[in-house]
Amino acid sequence: MSNKKVKKQLISLTPDAIVELFEIDFSNMQENVKRIQDAYGASPGTGLKYRFCSSINTNQPIIWKGEKYNPMPIKLQGLESKNDGRFPRPNLTISNSGGVFSRIIYGNDDFVGCVVRRSRTYVRFLDKENFPENINPFGQGDTDAFLPEDLFYINKKMSENKEAIVFELSSSLELTNSPVPARKLMSNLCSWMYRCEIGCGYKGPPIETLRGESLSDLFEGEAPARIEDIEDWSNNNEGGYAEGDVVKIISTNSQNPIRKTPQVFVCTQSHADPFRHHPFLDKQYWAKDDCPKNLSSCKKRFEREGSNSNRLSFGGFPGVLGYEND
Repeated sequence: MSNKKVKKQLISLTPDAIVELFEIDFSNMQENVKRIQDAYGASPGTGLKYRFCSSINTNQPIIWKGEKYNPMPIKLQGLESKNDGRFPRPNLTISNSGGVFSRIIYGNDDFVGCVVRRSRTYVRFLDKENFPENINPFGQGDTDAFLPEDLFYINKKMSENKEAIVFELSSSLELTNSPVPARKLMSNLCSWMYRCEIGCGYKGPPIETLRGESLSDLFEGEAPARIEDIEDWSNNNEGGYAEGDVVKIISTNSQNPIRKTPQVFVCTQSHADPFRHHPFLDKQYWAKDDCPKNLSSCKKRFEREGSNSNRLSFGGFPGVLGYEND
């Protein structure tokens, strides 16, 4: 019955307006969105899914299937099919007024991997809450009446400025250039995510930056020996942070265990107002503990004095040295 209603509108000489509804699903990542929101007030939505609609309802969100779609300038272009068999790679343009999205994507890998769902329906099929006094002038609404949905993944960020951000989308069926096997054999390059429980498993103090610059000179005394002893960063910390303070940030929103990997930072300059100096964004005041991913860096962590580890959790394959280019 719902499909018949949609077809009737498609062939009608006076059809209703079509409403485009966009949903960006962060449930597979959402690494640090809440932290950025707390620090900078950048909050385009709540929960693990952000919902937007380019249409407005007297400055109120559009409600469909009980979910609120916030008014936001957004458009999807380039959906045309090609005659050479390639999947289309449309562009999604989102308003970036005030740099709201710039602040959020900074801590979330440019949204790469997020699911984008576009739904389309006619005005008459929207929830009754969209109309004055909850009375649909077209009669009974039907949330099961809608055009076929479009499902994409964000492939990469194309451009970014103070007005808009453009993302390239890819189909869920597109597997071009996917390596098999997915893990390459490298002699002196670790493939594990640093400090992740899966693979790496390092839970000790900060050692160095990604460039191999030592962080030990910043400490006054000894750094916390275990990740459990490192305090959580807070923008409400009274008195701010002093040079040498060590903090960690752990995502509490992601459903992906890899995304819950703690990130550790060392304060490089004392400051009294944490709100103005977020570890993700202010490299002048914070240095991130990271791993250069080579064998010597791994030994610094697992063979250091006081380490209780009896293993070297290196994700590379030293035995293939000399065969990598064959």
